[in-house]
Amino acid sequence: MKPALSLIIAVYKRPDFLEKIFASLCRQTFRDFEVLVADDGSGPDIADTVKKWRKKSSLAVRHAWHEDEGFRKTVIVNAAAAQAQAEYLVFIDGDCVLHHRFLERHHDHKRRGAVLAGRRVMLDEDITNTISVDDIKSGKIEKAPFWWNHCPRDQRKHGIYIPGSFLLENIFGKRYWIVGSNFSVHASDFASVNGYDEAITGRGVEDINLTERFRLKGVRVMTITREALQYHFFHRSDPMPHDIEAYKRFCTPTNFWAEKGLEGHL
Repeated sequence: MKPALSLIIAVYKRPDFLEKIFASLCRQTFRDFEVLVADDGSGPDIADTVKKWRKKSSLAVRHAWHEDEGFRKTVIVNAAAAQAQAEYLVFIDGDCVLHHRFLERHHDHKRRGAVLAGRRVMLDEDITNTISVDDIKSGKIEKAPFWWNHCPRDQRKHGIYIPGSFLLENIFGKRYWIVGSNFSVHASDFASVNGYDEAITGRGVEDINLTERFRLKGVRVMTITREALQYHFFHRSDPMPHDIEAYKRFCTPTNFWAEKGLEGHL
């Protein structure tokens, strides 16, 4: 039987982060899912970590990889999505550990013609360096006192689980956009815009572009921030490489369809 969800994890190096993500996946209340690791050109450590967790857990994990030619998340995530067996896709990044009800909330609120978009608690360098796999397995990371003083004040709200908030947030909430580390959508809706735009290489605008193309297609972006929680590990990032013209072009698309995207992997 096909799984109910396909979880796509975009990774680049950092097998230590992936270890902790797998630990959080073993705690999920929702169990009917597969995992696709979308690897943007890491070395053998990521493949070794995938093999390790295949053996030590019941997780159904596959590994999609391509050569390291710079930031090409759009390409490898599309490739992984093309391999997904489920009709519903959940996307996260390889630097975010999940609350134990994360997949459950995405699954329970799924609907056609809509994207569910969440946020993350941005942890600082000090706590990132001390969090252990046991802190994940025990659920310690989900307790606010553990991380409260290790994230920006305006991020704390993203770590408070409020069940039943979904409808109210989407009736009275503000206009929302996708963050690539925390969103979900029906595979058919993802395909309807041809997935990520692979013309975008280099970080920083791929999620805004996808958000705007979904809107052009008529796919609603809804917030699931108070229910689908995740905790983002600190790491340093390269600067965004896009000039002003490229930024404007990618962030204000006029066509919902990506000329080069998911279709090329099907």
